[in-house]
Amino acid sequence: MRVVTFVQTALLGGCLLTAACGDAPRPVSSNAPAPAGGYGTSPQSSPAAMPAGQSPSPAGEAAPKYGDPVTDENFVKLLKPETAAMVEKVRKLQSAYAAAPGNAALKRDLVAAKVEYGNALRDLGQAGPRIYYPAALRMYRQVLALDADNKEATEKKKEIELIYQSMGRPIPE
Repeated sequence: MRVVTFVQTALLGGCLLTAACGDAPRPVSSNAPAPAGGYGTSPQSSPAAMPAGQSPSPAGEAAPKYGDPVTDENFVKLLKPETAAMVEKVRKLQSAYAAAPGNAALKRDLVAAKVEYGNALRDLGQAGPRIYYPAALRMYRQVLALDADNKEATEKKKEIELIYQSMGRPIPE
């Protein structure tokens, strides 16, 4: 009968964990130059030609830069119809709140709509994080500008920042 030592058990466990998990992710350089046009060379790789919810950037290619996820029409074109409907809701509430900045109910509704939209972008980011995570981060920052004590926006913002840090990548602006 053979006696298995603690060291042998630990080595076997480590091997099994490594085999089950695969290689650790390698950091991706954010300083890689973007190809001409920003997306690739074929017309099918433009964001307008991409199916909703997909990232137009293949692995290793620099992510395209988008502006505000509410006002940047090129970004909004990438969204699924149900997510684009959230954009319209946020836009209407932003306009109403801009006209009546003292209205606490409008502010509360705007914060809730932006959190909802940010959460939808974050969830889309699981399929295409190069585009949607920075947009979700912008939405959470906008929420915190309106309501600095918003727990959900604070937690989700930190979550996305930790994802970038764990990949060794800079946190998007």
